[in-house]
Amino acid sequence: MTVDEGTVDKRPEVALVEDERNVRELYLDVLGARGLNVVPLDSVAAAEAYLARRVPDLLVLDVRLGDGDGLVLLDRLRGRGFRTPVIVMTAFGTVERAVQALRAGAADFLVKPFGNERLISSVEAALESGRRLVELELAAPTLGPGTEAVRALVGADGGLRDVVALLPRVAASDATVLVRGESGTGKELVARAIHAASSRLDGPFISVNCAALPSSLLESELFGFERGVFTGAHARHKGLIEAAEGGTLFLDEIGDMSLEAQSRLLRVLQERELTRIGGREPVKVDIRVIAATHRDLDAMAASGQFRSDLLYRLAVIPILLPPLRERTRDIPGLIHHFLEKHAAKKGLRPPRPDAETLRRAESWPWPGNVRELENFVERSVVLGRFDPESLRMPQPAKAAPASTPVEVHEPTAPAEAHAPVLPLREAVARAERAAVIAALQAAKGQKTVAARLLGVSYKTLFNKIHEHDIREELHIG
Repeated sequence: MTVDEGTVDKRPEVALVEDERNVRELYLDVLGARGLNVVPLDSVAAAEAYLARRVPDLLVLDVRLGDGDGLVLLDRLRGRGFRTPVIVMTAFGTVERAVQALRAGAADFLVKPFGNERLISSVEAALESGRRLVELELAAPTLGPGTEAVRALVGADGGLRDVVALLPRVAASDATVLVRGESGTGKELVARAIHAASSRLDGPFISVNCAALPSSLLESELFGFERGVFTGAHARHKGLIEAAEGGTLFLDEIGDMSLEAQSRLLRVLQERELTRIGGREPVKVDIRVIAATHRDLDAMAASGQFRSDLLYRLAVIPILLPPLRERTRDIPGLIHHFLEKHAAKKGLRPPRPDAETLRRAESWPWPGNVRELENFVERSVVLGRFDPESLRMPQPAKAAPASTPVEVHEPTAPAEAHAPVLPLREAVARAERAAVIAALQAAKGQKTVAARLLGVSYKTLFNKIHEHDIREELHIG
């Protein structure tokens, strides 16, 4: 921006759209004291005129303005390709308005009244995200599918090309990301690729499976606790959120998090601080959160099983991973990738799939997605040969009479005179899987009851559910 005597003002330029004079002047003073060049605007018309000739580094926009709606203005701006970070402010902080703002591309949503520090932290974070976006887009050719940031995302040239195309922008922002997709589609790989392409690369990447721990243990592990708060708490314990300081926290299976833990997490996302269990003093944290789930969180929010306000905070950037059956053209490439990976790891000579194996692989539904395909290839490397007979299409199951209990069977091929003998480990795994499914069905999805029926611990049942990829098909919690 040009100022007196032809000098150039190199301070970040912030356009502030607020129609209440006293409030506008307060924000002007607060942000000006932080070394920012703030341009005060009092209406939608004034903002339109200013933005027609200038592109600021940040737009701070009130929702209720005397001559219009700030969110309607934001929609128009985004429709024109306006990419500057935007912070939305309102005194009427309904969930619906927050959702509307975040979906329109707002970097943050502030509910009045808010403190000066909250405004400053939001503005500084948005400006930093904007700077990283510019830098990353300048370097966009270095973030192509063949580079280190996305090398783990096999299939990036095929069914995942749309996901890979998002990486530069997603990595440039600190906005939360919600990755959805069936079990085994590679949600953690996407999270790691985002982390690897971001400015947080040198910070830690902490991965937490929210379904692997009982809710009480999950809370203490995530948020930490103070000494003496419960039996065995002999010293203060910093949680995994604090361990992710300066890096990325990946929350897998976020749909399994208890409502109480969800409430604590919401505070972390809103205030960038947490309170350890049993503690009183808030602890500031600087983390980027990426969550993942195979569940329908919208339906869970509608039924009260998941906090809708947390869902909106998590899904600022939503990413949907397609199942493997919807990107069959990627299968040959995936097979060759996993062959090289596991043969090198085991020091073995990789077998080569013939045309029949590839044909069956492309027609197989792969209910376990990429994870199941990788297991199939790893087994082939160990055995030194591909077994296309193990890729027989399952036969449709007959409906059981309503009066009789449902029996659980693995899909089987038509009867043969001499059925192939399965390796003992695989036979045991199939029997174990069937037993877990039967117990869960008998317990109507109540894992505590199912664990008692099986004679195992609650944690062991959790591990078996994930080991055998049976959560999704039963829709259990």
